[in-house]
Amino acid sequence: MGLGPRPGGSPRHGQSDSDALRGALRALAADQQVVGAEQALREASAELRWNEALRRRWREARAEAAVRCAVASAAAEGAVVPAGALREAVAGRGLGRAVTGDPALDAAAGLWRAGVRLTTWMPELRGTGRPTPPGARALLASLHRDVVGPLAAAGRIGWGEVAVPREPGADPREAGPGPAPDGAGLRARLTGLLRLVEVEEAPALVRAAVVHGEMIAARPFTAGNAAVGRLLLRHLVTRDGLEPTGTAVPDLYVARAPGAYAEAAAAYASGEPQGVTAWVLWQAEALLVGIEEAHSVCRAVQAGTTGNA
Repeated sequence: MGLGPRPGGSPRHGQSDSDALRGALRALAADQQVVGAEQALREASAELRWNEALRRRWREARAEAAVRCAVASAAAEGAVVPAGALREAVAGRGLGRAVTGDPALDAAAGLWRAGVRLTTWMPELRGTGRPTPPGARALLASLHRDVVGPLAAAGRIGWGEVAVPREPGADPREAGPGPAPDGAGLRARLTGLLRLVEVEEAPALVRAAVVHGEMIAARPFTAGNAAVGRLLLRHLVTRDGLEPTGTAVPDLYVARAPGAYAEAAAAYASGEPQGVTAWVLWQAEALLVGIEEAHSVCRAVQAGTTGNA
């Protein structure tokens, strides 16, 4: 993991794993560049929260954001699908099966299903409803099942690879920054990842960025790791209140700059403090772009033109 209680060792005497993890996350969050980035995000989020469209039509805005996130995330994976094609398939109930005959549409549909699942765990914007998300292990399994289910249905991966961490000796099917851990090393990274998701009172931006980075660097599954990492980022920033509307589209930045995304991920995977900080700042930029796109979502919802975007 890019962050740990004590590199190469265990927590200090009298210090729990959770305390040590929170301390490491807070130390990263105290970097002045990260402080400034999080402040900018909170200001942008506050402005978005008061968008008129989110007063009554926030459910529609979240639904549209799920479509745009799915299309952008699919494009980042090399599956280019027009947003209109995905909307048409959703409206026509053409996604009842995991395989439609169009691999690109199937990939986007899997990501859309995962995005819709995320909206069911988001707090209501007008009301008191606050669903309880599943635990970290169930969360990862659910999202991974949505994302790679179409691959398994098409015979491109085995069903035994769906929602199950890699077996010892099994290499990831997708490339990543540096060698992927295996065996006991992978189990330790996965345990740390699950703890990162669940530890209480962690700084929101840093937690979400590190969870995303761990999915790319550790690659706990044989496929779909980066895509699940992007979904986790969106889930965590909404759950932790950094972007509470659930309408941001941070995947758009990844689709626009896949090379920069890969470079930032490599910097994180290096484990160097400057590289980890650079990754966190890159995630902040992606979220700011996503919030800008959320305003576009709101305008389209108000105008009734989401089908034209």
